[in-house]
Order: sequence, then structure tokens, then C-alpha cells
Amino acid sequence: MGNLFASFNTGVSGLHSAQTSLNTTAHNLANATTEGHSRQQVMVTDAFYTTRYGAYSNRMQVGMGTDVAMIRQVRNKFLDAEYRLQLGRESFYQAQYKAVTEIEEVFGEMEGEEFLDVLGEGLWKAIANLQENPQDIVARTELVSVASQFIDRARTLQNHLYEYQKNMNQDIQNQVKDINDIVSQIRDYNMLIRKFEATGEQANDYRDARNVLLDRLGSYINYKQIEERDGTISIYAEGNYLLEGNVQYKLSTAYESETSKLLKPVWEIGGDNFFIRDQLYYSVEDKTDTGSLKGLLVARGSHTTDYTYMPKKPKEEDFQNEDGVLDERAYAKAMEQYDGEVEIYNQTVQPSIIMTVQAQFDQLIHGVVTMLNDSFCPNKEIEIEMPDGTKQMITVLDTEKAAVGDDADKTVGTELFVRRSTSRYTEVEVMIPGETKPVKVYQYTPEDSSDRYTLYTLDQLEVNPELLRDPSKLPLTANPSDEHADGFEWDLCEDIMKKWQEDFSALDPNSLATYDFNDYYGALVGQFATQGDIWRGIIYNQESTVFAVEGERQNVMGVATDEELSDLIKFQQCYNASSRYITVVDEMIEHLITRL
Repeated sequence: MGNLFASFNTGVSGLHSAQTSLNTTAHNLANATTEGHSRQQVMVTDAFYTTRYGAYSNRMQVGMGTDVAMIRQVRNKFLDAEYRLQLGRESFYQAQYKAVTEIEEVFGEMEGEEFLDVLGEGLWKAIANLQENPQDIVARTELVSVASQFIDRARTLQNHLYEYQKNMNQDIQNQVKDINDIVSQIRDYNMLIRKFEATGEQANDYRDARNVLLDRLGSYINYKQIEERDGTISIYAEGNYLLEGNVQYKLSTAYESETSKLLKPVWEIGGDNFFIRDQLYYSVEDKTDTGSLKGLLVARGSHTTDYTYMPKKPKEEDFQNEDGVLDERAYAKAMEQYDGEVEIYNQTVQPSIIMTVQAQFDQLIHGVVTMLNDSFCPNKEIEIEMPDGTKQMITVLDTEKAAVGDDADKTVGTELFVRRSTSRYTEVEVMIPGETKPVKVYQYTPEDSSDRYTLYTLDQLEVNPELLRDPSKLPLTANPSDEHADGFEWDLCEDIMKKWQEDFSALDPNSLATYDFNDYYGALVGQFATQGDIWRGIIYNQESTVFAVEGERQNVMGVATDEELSDLIKFQQCYNASSRYITVVDEMIEHLITRL
């Protein structure tokens, strides 16, 4: 009788296992299209065995049925990690591509007219007209007017870049908020999973919802997850915990510096930078090209730039003496310094598309402005004697070669573009070696990269107000010391047009090709358009990779309805078999009770 009741329990355990399997299969089918649902599988094991002894004392083990060990999720942790890595990499380059498309729009149309029209058709045409009639006040007025338009358009374009760069702060704040919200939701699921699984059950649906959040988090940042024994997970990113058990460490934002208007992500407690490598440089090898938050910071950059951030390669002619002999040691030292500056540029400016374009565009404006100013107001080096007897070289206006204005005072040294806070020349008296009396000269105020107010950069430039009031002061009349004192400087305008068509600079220190002003602007626009195509190709490849990894992941965790329907029939048959088994045992017990 005892064995019969044990057999009855064996049938009941089979019925329970089949019922659990049916419920689980039905759950899989019902959630086949639910985002993030992982296929669940019932793990059935032997319950336990009892030992019996036969007629000849031989030992026999009798099984006591089946037991549901667990209902497990069918997932692959390695595929999950790879999917999140590739998704984060795709998001990184999407942020880059979005930035370059915005820049393309900025450099596209401005008030219905392209900037290249103002540069080429505007300034170039005005100088060409002036070459034909340098004495014509209308031609002079046209040049001053076009120069003013040139500066206004260039400043508008640069301001658009600055504004877009600053407006990216909102995207960074939004992403920081999203990260905090996602981690907060993961923490809540941690608590639910720990509470539910403390009873011995598997909180698979909660785990699915948590995995969906982990996928979303992977698109923002690169992180590692650590699962604890109680079912909770900790999230480790950039050398610190975002989530440790049920303790969340939130992110916030702070300005890059005291003078900066650009925000960066920091830890809310302590205010340290979120990214350990607080730099723009990124690479595939160390997985720093991952996450849309990093992508935003790289595309935006850490500050605004101008032409001073572009290293200038030393020229051999600058290190030659009067006989043309090269000072090899001085030149080698200058090249060594230049190589160091290029390395810094490649680490701190070149990775950011916005900072790069800002510097390149300002370099163009600086080149045009200084070329025209130096043509109208040529300088020379002179040696002077200091009060202490030492000698020093200074830069002054070359009053012997400089043209003068066509006004009554024959004004000399009137530059076309001025720095708002710094005059081009300061009138001083100096002692020239060999002279007995002080000589009055116009000392040039050079550009100093440590003082923005001395730079010919866009935020300091404007057209000379004196020329706006009286264009006749534009220095195009022959110098009184010249033998053709009553003429005009046709040669000066011709020289300007030649310089306009000469190569003045490469786009950046990593480029070997040099361009004239018009071609430089075309190369500048073409460069970020090409870079956009490159990033678009990377995104396309990443989308394919993400799709392939997700396909592999779904092969493991996805629900195949045909397979589940087949399992449903199988478990139904198991349920029916267990029911018949219980019925037979029940009839045997009833027979023994009623007949004995």
C-alpha cells in the first residue's frame, strides 16, 4: 500500500511538472513579440530516491518522481555584452554624424548667399576693380563696403558655430538625466528581483525589463555589470560605480572651466569628471569610441578655437642668413617644437569636428585679413639702441615703401581691418645706431597668442572706422618719397591679386596640400563633407554589426512560435500521460481497498 501511495505522488509530481511546462510555454507564446522578452525554459530534475532491499538483500533505488528545479531565462551574457558595445559604438558615430550635418547646414546658405560668393566674387572682384581704377573713390568705397560685408558674414557664420556648440549643452544635460533615470529604474528592479527571488522563484519578467534598460544604457555609455548572488546587479563605469547594490551614484553637469560656457558630465558627489580620460582623443582599441554621451563631447569639443590653435610649420628661409646658409640646429629645434605642437593638436583639437572647423575657418579669415593689411601697410625690421646701450630689433611701418591715402593729409599706415582694442601702430621716438637725434617711427603691435585683444581673429575684427567715414584714406596713392609721387599704386593692387592666388596654408598640420584662399574654403567645406561620408559609412557598418549580433542573440533568447507550439503539444501529452498514470494508480488503490 505504501508503494502505491508513493507511486501516486510520483504521478502528481509529473502532473505538476507538465503543468508548469505548459504555463511557461504559453507565457513564451504570449510574449513572443514583447520587447526584451527572453525565452523561458523549465528545468526538470529527479525529485529524490528511496532505497529498498529485495528478497536476497539486494539494494534497489526507487524514484519518487520529478521536481521543477527552476524556470530559467535562455540568454547569452557574452552576446548581451557584445550587443551593448556595438550599439554604443553606433551611437557614438551617430553623434559625430549629426554634428557634421549641422555644420554643413551652417556653411550652406546664409541669407540666400553662400560665403564663397562674398569671399571670391566679393573681395576678389572689388580688388580687381580697384586695380583698374585705384584713383576711383567709387572703387575704394566698394572695397571698404565689401570688406565690411565679408567680416559681417564671417562673424555670423562663426557665431552659428559657437551657438551650436553651446546648444549641445542641452543634449548633454538630457543624456545625463536619461542615464540617471535608467540607473534609477534598474535599482528599482534590483529591489523587486531580490525580494521575489528570496522565496526561491525566478523573477524572469523583472529580469527581462532590467535587461531592456541595460541595453538602453549601453547606447549612452560603456559600462560593466556585476551580478550579485541575490540577483541584483552593480554597474561600473569610468572607474566608479553608477549603481552598487541598491545605492545609486548620480551624474550631474558642470562647466568645463570658470570661463567656459560648455558643460561636461561630472559625478554629483565630488564633482569629478565622469570620464576618466578627460580628453577628446578616442580609439577602437581602448573602446573610447563608445556611447552617445562621449560622442557628443568629442564632436562638440571642450572649448572654442581660433587660428592660434593651428601649428605653423617652420620655413627654412626663416633660418637662413644673408648668404642663404641654413642654421640647421635652430631649424631642427624649431621642427622638434612644431612636432610637439602637432601632437597636442591631434590630441586636443583634431578629434572634435566643431573645434577643427572653428580653427580652420578662423585661419582663413586671419590669412585674408593679414595679407590685405600687410599689403596696404608693409612693415620692416629696424635695429634700435636702448637707453642701457643694448641693441634691439623692432617691427615698424615701412614709411619709405608704404602707399598713402588720397586725402589732404596723405595719411599713412591705414589698415583695412583693425583690432577693436589694439592699434596697429604706436608712434614712438627711438634712437637709431649712428644717429644723433631720436627718430619718430610707427612701431607695430604684434599679435600675442596670450592676449586675445591683440589677435586678428574674428571676435576682435572690424573694418577700419576711418575708412568707413572716408574711403579716400585707403593707402593707394604713391608714397611722396617715390619718384612717381603724383601717381597711384597699380602695382600694389596687382601684387594683392597675385598673393590672393598663391598658396597660403594647408587645412591643418596633418595635410600636405596647400591652397589659395578660394580653394582653401572649398577644401574646408569638402573636408567635413567627406568626414560626414566616412562616419555615415561607419554607422552603416555598425548597424549591420548590431543587426547581426542581435540576430545571434535572438537565436538564443528569442521565441520561435513553431518550436513553442511543438513543445506545447509535447507537454500536453506529458500532462495526459501523468493523468492516466494517476488514474491507474487510483484504480489499483480502490481495488485493494474494496476487495480486501
